Amino acid sequence: MHNVFTYGSLMFDRVWSRLVNGHYTAIPATLHGYQRLAVKDEEYPVAVAEPTATITGMLYLNISPDDIARLDKFEGDYYTRLPTPVITIKGVIYPAETYILKPAYQHIATVNTWDEEFFRTHGIEQFIARYQGFTKP
Repeated sequence: MHNVFTYGSLMFDRVWSRLVNGHYTAIPATLHGYQRLAVKDEEYPVAVAEPTATITGMLYLNISPDDIARLDKFEGDYYTRLPTPVITIKGVIYPAETYILKPAYQHIATVNTWDEEFFRTHGIEQFIARYQGFTKP
């Protein structure tokens, strides 16, 4: 089983629940040493290494291997799933894995931070419509 830290579209239940078959505990958490950037012409973000930065997101606990395979497929070639410990708002540190942008694809990231509120209010519908093919069977 894996713990997965999400920081973009997957931290929203409307997206997450369309992709995975299991029901998982979700905990707000923070990832240190990475920054969340917008992607050119996309609604979703990427995470890139930045020693002084932090990203807030959602930690999902004990993800099944089948759902990890689904998430790996959804994330595609741009990302690699790396071990990244995260800390909850209660100060508990969890081992986790996070989808981090591969160095070969750094060119897709902008210099702008990703706007979580804009995604919540304007981007999520468009995102769901574009990625319907990844919904669970």
